Amino acid sequence: MNLKVIEGCFCVGKWLNHFRVMSSLVNVEKQGDFAVLELNREPVNSFTLEFLQEINAELDKVNSDKDCKGLIITSSLPKVFSAGLDLVKEVFKPADERRLASFWQEFQGMWLRLYGSRLVTMAAINGHALAGGCVLGLACDYRIMADGPRIGLVETEAGLAPPFWVFHNLAAVVGNGVAEKALLSSKRYTAQEALAVGLVDKVVPKDEVMAATKSQMEELTAFSARALELTKKVMRKDAVETLENKREEDIKEFVDCVTDEEVQRAIGIQIERITKKK
Repeated sequence: MNLKVIEGCFCVGKWLNHFRVMSSLVNVEKQGDFAVLELNREPVNSFTLEFLQEINAELDKVNSDKDCKGLIITSSLPKVFSAGLDLVKEVFKPADERRLASFWQEFQGMWLRLYGSRLVTMAAINGHALAGGCVLGLACDYRIMADGPRIGLVETEAGLAPPFWVFHNLAAVVGNGVAEKALLSSKRYTAQEALAVGLVDKVVPKDEVMAATKSQMEELTAFSARALELTKKVMRKDAVETLENKREEDIKEFVDCVTDEEVQRAIGIQIERITKKK
């Protein structure tokens, strides 16, 4: 990955208080005791193997910075936080099952890094957050969303079944009943609907999303970092360990699902539907 230092300098093993590192797909900026990670893969921040690898590499750097207490994830794109998995490049008619398995392993890894992070994590959802994009938001501790875009786990629309760990994450946030209905119906929530069921924590005008998220982050990072870390560990330990122990099984289930003929037909129909909307 080619990195360009825009402000300050990049030091391996130690971050300066204020600096900005940019790559082609991920921008990271340290602001005091928290970092901001911007997704920057046009047109809709859809996840490919390479994009996930870059995200995970940056998450590792932030998580290993002992002076960093928090992380905000947002999008540099004007209308989309993330549209989830790249159906065309990774999921539709996959030529190599090994790549498909690696892709899912990286997606699991992104969730594990965020959901199990010692940091206070927040999603500044400034655009649509659908399918895997919603999963990315769910993996964070807090979600602040712009009023206007939609959010939801819409995997079943494309013939895909959400994995057990996504259901458990969603259920922990909104409760079992709402989670079941959301997954079975592939519901796209408005920001206000998402707020009503607890899927997001706050809704603000689009131009206030980042300011509101930073304000909330500053409040929480004022607490004891160790206390926050231990509290999160108590709440998340079982879910994280369950996926860690079942990663290979989960990867196999994903590959088997994606390569099923009926699922491939559904994915093809979904791609056609999306293409017609453009």
